[in-house]
Amino acid sequence: MAFEFDKEFDLKRIQKAFDISQKSIDNSQIDEHELEKIYHDFQSSGPRLDKIRAEILSTLNEELTGKIHSIRCRVKDPDHLIEKIIRNVNKNPDKYKSINADNYNKIITDLIGVRIIILDKRDWRDVHNSLLRIFRNLPERYVTIPEDIITNYDKYSDEANIKRKFLENSYHAEKPVVYITSEEDRELYWDENLRIDNSKSHYRSVHYIIRYATVYFEIQVRTLFEEGWLEFDHRIKYPYDQNNRQKQEYIGILSSLAVAADRLISFYEESAFQQENFMKKGVEKKEPQTISTDHIKCEPDLHAKMRVLF
Repeated sequence: MAFEFDKEFDLKRIQKAFDISQKSIDNSQIDEHELEKIYHDFQSSGPRLDKIRAEILSTLNEELTGKIHSIRCRVKDPDHLIEKIIRNVNKNPDKYKSINADNYNKIITDLIGVRIIILDKRDWRDVHNSLLRIFRNLPERYVTIPEDIITNYDKYSDEANIKRKFLENSYHAEKPVVYITSEEDRELYWDENLRIDNSKSHYRSVHYIIRYATVYFEIQVRTLFEEGWLEFDHRIKYPYDQNNRQKQEYIGILSSLAVAADRLISFYEESAFQQENFMKKGVEKKEPQTISTDHIKCEPDLHAKMRVLF
C-alpha cells in the first residue's frame, strides 16, 4: 500500500474501516482534534520516513543476501496509525495515555515496519545473529517500564540523529521477543538475547524494535507459510468477523496447516543435508526406503477438524 500524503482526516471513515466501536473512541479520552494533529503531522513526515525506510531496506538486503527468502518494508498507513492509537490507549493505557502530536513518534514503535521472510524456521538464528550485529545490542538501553520508551528516546537522541551515522548509532530498543505456540519450540528458539512469549494464540514470529535516526521501527521474522496465513488472518479480523466462531475455527486450521508445512520443510531440509553428506563421504547408496513422518505432529485435533470440513 502506497503512503497517502494528502488524504483528509476523517474519524468516521477510520472508525468504519477498522470496525472501531464508539465506546473505544470515548474510552480513549483523546480529543479528536489531537488525533487530527497526529494524523497531519505524520503525513508531513512521510517523505522523511520513506527515505529512512529505503535506507533500512537497502542495508538489510545487502547484509542478509543468501540467508532469507525476501524482505518487505513499509511506512505505516495514516488511517491505521489512528486506529492503533485508539486501540492501544484502551488496551495499554500506561504506555499510551499521554500520547499526543509531539510524542507519538516516540511511543509508536512500528511507524516503519519490516517483514523478513525465511523458508525454514531454523534459519531464524542466522538472521537473529545478523540483526544483533547490524544494529547494536545494548541491554542497558532496553525498555523495561512503559515510561522508558520516551525517556530513552530523548536520552539518546543527540547520538542517534547524527547525520551519516544513523546506522552506526542505531540500537535495539527492546529485548527481542519470539512468540511461540508450542513448548517444543522453546528449545529451537532459546537464546540469551531473546525473550520467549507464549501468550498469543496461533501467532508465531520473532520481533525486534530498533531505534534508527528519529524513529523506532519494528522487524518481524517469520516463515513463508506463517506469513501467508497471518495475512489472511489479518484480512479476516480487519475490519469484520473478529467474533465469528466458525471463521475463527477455520483460522485455527490454517494456522495448524502452516505449522505442519514448516515442520515438513525442516524435515526435508535436514534429510537432504544428511543425504548430501553421505554422498560426499562416499557412503554406499542404498535402495530408497519409506520415510516415516509420524514424528511431525500437527496442532491438536487438526485431523478431526479437517474431517469435519472435508
